[in-house]
Amino acid sequence: MIEKIVIAILVVNVLGFIVLWTRNQNMLYALFATSLLALFGLTVAKEYSAEWRHFQHEYIEMAVGLEKNPETVQTLKRTPIKILQVWNNELGITDRCVSCHLGYDNPAFKDAPEPFRYHAAAREHDFNKIGCTICHQGQGHATEKTEAHAHHIVAWDFPMWPNNMVQLSCPQCHEELFRPGYRLKGAEMITASRDIVDGVNELGVKCTSCHTIRGVGEVLGPDLTEFGEKIGHEFDGTHVMKYVEGEKNKYNWTFQHFKDPAKITPNDPELKLEETVMPNFGFTDEQAHALAVYVFSFRTPKLPAKYLYHNSQLYMKKGGETASFINDYERQFPDLNSLPVGQRLFIKSKCWFCHTIEGKGGKIGPDLTKVGGRYDKEKMLEFWNNPSKMAKHGLGVKFNLDESQMEQIADFLLTLK
Repeated sequence: MIEKIVIAILVVNVLGFIVLWTRNQNMLYALFATSLLALFGLTVAKEYSAEWRHFQHEYIEMAVGLEKNPETVQTLKRTPIKILQVWNNELGITDRCVSCHLGYDNPAFKDAPEPFRYHAAAREHDFNKIGCTICHQGQGHATEKTEAHAHHIVAWDFPMWPNNMVQLSCPQCHEELFRPGYRLKGAEMITASRDIVDGVNELGVKCTSCHTIRGVGEVLGPDLTEFGEKIGHEFDGTHVMKYVEGEKNKYNWTFQHFKDPAKITPNDPELKLEETVMPNFGFTDEQAHALAVYVFSFRTPKLPAKYLYHNSQLYMKKGGETASFINDYERQFPDLNSLPVGQRLFIKSKCWFCHTIEGKGGKIGPDLTKVGGRYDKEKMLEFWNNPSKMAKHGLGVKFNLDESQMEQIADFLLTLK
């Protein structure tokens, strides 16, 4: 409202200048002086009607109502109304969120409405040192809700996370969350999605079968190690949003890609877009959301070591290191050189990433245990030379094998009956 009044005053002054400059300059100067006084008054009014002031008055009234000690009540009533902030130079944080969220560290406000509600995580975290935006993001310098949450500020790259996504910030301090089996109270969504990534899914496939994550995995799909680093416009520049339903942003693209990869990244010659090789895992909405939150947490660690809960180097694998699941599979064959040439090629070419033989291997592609009874050699070679002709072929990739190698693999598969 105040902003609209200011605009109206400016418009009146412009019109007054046009009309009165040559007719009555005394009247024009009077208009200018009156406008300056009005603008000064509006500035004062805006300061004393600020949202944060209202919240602080309301918080003090609520705290007085809960307090039984008369001396404490008097102390509360004398509480000065002022901007409050948390400052941490090591973390680069200046957060004024606590100017409105006043009960964040007061257990007596556990059932209070926002913005006064007690933050349960205050039992384990000292928010007076680490602030709010380290977990929630947002524009910590601001003192008005719209600016502080920064959801619709185009030039601000880090709008506040919705409550159902805040867990993605946990791994920046608790890096053990990336380790299989590790559990942390309050980060259940992260650990559930981590388990899915580690192969606890309908297909029994680890995401590192195709993707590299934190130096471990393969290169059939994009490297996801720094997926969370890409802010809005950077992500838009490398991902096609044409097929995203609803608001075309990074979260919706990621969520819908987990739900139905081929729908979000189909074959589109006009955009020079090839259909994704990622299979449809049949994720529920809850699982797709949890996975989106998990990959958003993939960021380069930037916090000082004193804020980490362990030495991160203990759990980091060197880039290019062979993932353990590859070693586990190949250990089944202590003497690879004794195997038929076609079987060795099948193993070394990582065909088992997608295909199972006698219960061993991936589940992305068809089970090949008895493939020799379903196809002849000619059909196999035709498929490998033109994979896109095969109905519902999940990958549609060209195999990096010459003709003699493909024939040797076909000879091996023909023995599986």
